[in-house]
Parts: sequence; C-alpha cells; structure tokens
Amino acid sequence: MKLFSREHAQLLKENYPSHEEYEALLSSLSSFLEERVMPLSHSFDSSSASLSSARRELMQKGICQIAYPEEYGGLSLPFGVYCAAMELVGSADASIALSVGIHNTAAEGIFQFGSDYLKSEFLPDILSGKKIAAFCLTEPTSGSDAKSMATKARRSGGEYVINGSKMFITNAGEADAYLVFAATEHGHSCFLVEKSTPGLEFGEDIQKLGMRGTRTSEVRFVDCRVPATMLVGREGIGFEYAKALLNGSRIVMGSICVGIARTAFEKALDYSRKRRSFGKPISDFQLTREKIADMKTAITAGRLLCMHASRLKEMGEEFSSEASQAKVFSTEMSLMVCDAAIQLFGGYGYTDEDVHRHWRDARLLTIGEGTSEVLRMLIASKELARSL
Repeated sequence: MKLFSREHAQLLKENYPSHEEYEALLSSLSSFLEERVMPLSHSFDSSSASLSSARRELMQKGICQIAYPEEYGGLSLPFGVYCAAMELVGSADASIALSVGIHNTAAEGIFQFGSDYLKSEFLPDILSGKKIAAFCLTEPTSGSDAKSMATKARRSGGEYVINGSKMFITNAGEADAYLVFAATEHGHSCFLVEKSTPGLEFGEDIQKLGMRGTRTSEVRFVDCRVPATMLVGREGIGFEYAKALLNGSRIVMGSICVGIARTAFEKALDYSRKRRSFGKPISDFQLTREKIADMKTAITAGRLLCMHASRLKEMGEEFSSEASQAKVFSTEMSLMVCDAAIQLFGGYGYTDEDVHRHWRDARLLTIGEGTSEVLRMLIASKELARSL
C-alpha cells in the first residue's frame, strides 16, 4: 500500500504554490513509513514490541520540525503539510501517530507561549526527537470539565510547588518534559516540568482497548518543585493556553483518524476483490459496492475538512469551530469506515486483530482532545454567535 497517493498530491497542489517541495517531503516520509513502520504495526498492538525505536527514526526524519521556524531547527512549512504528514503516520500506525501528535502539542505550547529561555533551551531537542514531551491536562476527576482541575501550584520564593495528579497521559514515563496545567492563586497556569524533577512520579501503564503501542499512565506531583523560569507564559492564563493548543491538536487528531480509516478501507477493498461468495468476488455485489462508495466518500470529506481547518489556522483566522468540525466528523467517520471493514471481512473481521485493531484505535479519538459531545456544543455555540 502506497501511503502518499494521488489525492494527497492534488490537495497540496490546490492549496500551496510550493507543492512540489511538499510532495517530495511527504513521498519520502511515505517510503520510510511503508518500509520501517507498517510491518511492525501489528506487533505494537499486541505489545510484543516497543515503538520507541521506530518513533525515534520517524522524528529524525523531521516529522515534528515541519511547522516550526528554522531558528529552533524547524522546516518552516505550513501546518497543513504537517497534518497531511500525520495522516500518513496514522495510516502506518495509529499508536506512533498519537504519541507524536501529543508530543507536538506540548511543543506547540512551548513555542506559542513559552519564554525565549524555554524555547531556546527545550524546543530544538523536542522537535528533533532527542527529547520526548507529554501534555498533562486531564485529571482523574476532570476531563471535559478541565476548569475544575484539582492540581495546585503554589509560589514559594523562586519556585512553584506542584501537588496533584494527571490521568491518561500519553508518553507518561517515557517523556523527558511535561507540559502541566495547574491552578495557582491567580488562576490556571502552565508549567514545563522535567522528568528528573524530584516529586514527579508515574503510575503503572494503563491497559487500553486500542492505541496499545502507546504508554499511558497517571502522572503524580508530590511537592514537586520547579523553578519559576519553568512557568509557561503568564500566571493565570493557562486555561486559555490549553484551549488554543487543543484547537490545533484537534485537526491533527482528525488527520490521524483519516489515516486510520484509509488503511482499514484499503484492506477491505483488497479483501472484497479476493473473497468469493456464490461463485463471484463479493466486490461484485451491490451492497458491497455501496459500502465501498460510502467509505471512500467519507474519507475524502474528512481529509478536506482537516485541510480547510489547517488553512484557516495558517492564515491566522478564527478556526475553533472548523477544527472541532474536522475532529468530530473525521473521528466518527473513522469508526464507521473501520466498522464497515470488519463487516466486509465477516468472521475474519471479528477475529483477526489486524482488521479490528483499526476500529479499536479510532475509538479513543472520539473521546481524547475533546469528546464529540463537548465539541458539538462548541460548534453550535460558535455558529450561533456568528449568526447574531
């Protein structure tokens, strides 16, 4: 399966004058993913292999550097090119895509809101993959209601003392730097906490339905002292920072789900040509063809929604509604496509993990980075406000 397709090339051509450069980058990335990541994807899901080596190689290929300035080791390319790249990674392996996507959300927090010191000290190593990052917002009792976070940070001289815990944190224990949100005396704030900081602790790896290749666990802070220089941005504005970061991350998660859906679709398409029933390939039956048509149409629509939201972000326009639309549609579309793929495989779709793991992987992303229910509320609020 060739990950970089005619559809990708056409979409770049329609949106960017320098599309040839971007096509070459994504074509090279596609070749790497096909050779080095896709063959290992099943083993990541079955927990028989660690994805850290493949992730490191992928980062060395520049996946995290795409949308960042050259002064921090970036490539200064459009955000839409990064999202297209993340779709390819999602096609190759969803767990690696999630790990890298969350890593880059933390990097974006440092880039957008961090001091010159934090950007120069941490961004080059994070973007190159020398250091892994994690995004710590969700808590055991606050997910969608992030404002009710119980983690506290108290100023003590030239330090902040953090106490509390975060739950379901991707890259926990592996990451070298943690972008942490905590309540301070002046409101919600954001901090960068290094793994070596005393008082930073990690729970056991949480077993999951899908995305099994990623490490997910609780992150605990027990009188965890961080220098005041590790405050990201201004004290009391952390919740606004989190919302801004999640808007961009939702486009990325939508793109990953487009990739997951495409791989499930390609497998089902190939199987429909080979599987014979009643004396002919099942691809000859009208109901099979209807499924194939609906799957392909939905994947294309998801890709276009993600690109539209990406372009708005690049132009500095308001894009929170469009980012939410892209995520809601693409994540739910991915579930539909993966479910249809299982149905086309019949009994093999239910028993062969190589098919149903795509549905299991996609299932997380209707929850993480904003549930579909909460995002529908956000979309409706934005659209109602626009109509006034």
